[in-house]
Amino acid sequence: MFCSTLTVERPTIEDTPSPKPTGSLNYCSPYYLQDDGSYTVDVCDSEGNFVQTLTLRASKPRPRPTQSTIVSSAMGALNPPAPIIHTSPRYRSGLLVQTPTWLWLSPSYWRTYSTTIVVWGYVVTIFATPTTVRWNLGNGDSITCLGPGTPWIPGFGDALSTCKYTYRHASDGAPGDRYRISATVTFVGSFTTVGLGGMRGPLGAVTRSSSVYAPVAEIQGLVV
Repeated sequence: MFCSTLTVERPTIEDTPSPKPTGSLNYCSPYYLQDDGSYTVDVCDSEGNFVQTLTLRASKPRPRPTQSTIVSSAMGALNPPAPIIHTSPRYRSGLLVQTPTWLWLSPSYWRTYSTTIVVWGYVVTIFATPTTVRWNLGNGDSITCLGPGTPWIPGFGDALSTCKYTYRHASDGAPGDRYRISATVTFVGSFTTVGLGGMRGPLGAVTRSSSVYAPVAEIQGLVV
């Protein structure tokens, strides 16, 4: 889950369903508004153990949210994490001109992220799926890769890399004599709802970026 906080919106005081649980029982979930205007809510005992789900009728049902309302709320919760950059050779140790640099993100990062919010009592699940990575190499060049790239493993030839770049000039003269390498991942969002006739649809795209700094040096040859 890329967002650990569940946004809960409960009915106002005058709209609160009745009857309330009695004795040692308590409501222990959001009020989920259904298409027929009723609410469902979980009931737990005093120790927080689930007992049952009740269906209750509010005295004043809430209006149904429009798709634009859901999209507006969902976009605010569309928050996947930033990527972690890997290179071979390792950027901390320095890269070399005329030598392909492998570029990749952690394989576990490249997946669909989801979170759940509640909009006017309706449960909305939001998804963010990565599509591309734009690499800015710090020297004015950039490339776009369609996936996370291939992690380098000893013995792998350069042909096996799905995302690589070859520097032609050293980083001498750049700020700190290093190039700033940035990876910007584009995510495409979508949503589904519980209730509202199973409303679903696309959301706008969001991006997440990270940067590292790498010195790039020339290989000094010996002429004999």
